[in-house]
Amino acid sequence: MRPMTSSELEVLDRLLTLDFEGARELRKQAMHILGVESNCTCGCPSITPFVDRSQAAPAPGPSFLPVELQEFMRPSGINRSVICFLDPDGYLGNLECVYHDDAITEWPPTHRSVVLLSDSSRHLISALLPSGAQVRPRDANDHWVSLNEVDSGFGAVTQNGWAEIFDDNGKLISRLSSK
Repeated sequence: MRPMTSSELEVLDRLLTLDFEGARELRKQAMHILGVESNCTCGCPSITPFVDRSQAAPAPGPSFLPVELQEFMRPSGINRSVICFLDPDGYLGNLECVYHDDAITEWPPTHRSVVLLSDSSRHLISALLPSGAQVRPRDANDHWVSLNEVDSGFGAVTQNGWAEIFDDNGKLISRLSSK
C-alpha cells in the first residue's frame, strides 16, 4: 500500500463534486483514505483505495457510481474516462481509468475533463464543465444521449431531439430541434 498521489486525489475529488445518493458519505471516505494499491496490469493508473472504516460510514446507493469523469480536449489519442465502484460494504472500492486506445500511466487532467451525472436509469442528466459550471438539459423531463466538445463550448443532444450548445461557462447559447 502507498499514499494516494495528488493527481489521484484531484480526480476523486472532482468525481465527488456533484450531489448524488451517497456523495456526502463518499466525500467523508475520501478524507480517510489510508492508502491505495494499483489494481490493473494494462498500464493504466487504476487503483483500489483503502478507507479507514472506523472514521467513515458506508455510502448508500449502487456499486457503480452515477458519475463519470470524461476527458475532453486530449491533445493526442482518444479521450479517457474515470469511473468509480463501491465495494459490497458501501466503501470506495475501485477508481478505474478507462482507455479506448493505448493505456498510459497518467490520470486525465481534471482541468480538461467534464463530470457526467446519470440518474438511476443511467440517463445523462447533468454535467460539470471544466470551468466549474454545472449544466442540465433545458427541459427537466428530458435527458441527454450525448455530450461532446464543440468549437464554441460543449454540445449535447437530448432524447427528444434537441441539440443544445453551451459555452465554456455553462451559458446555453443555442437550442435547436434536430427532428
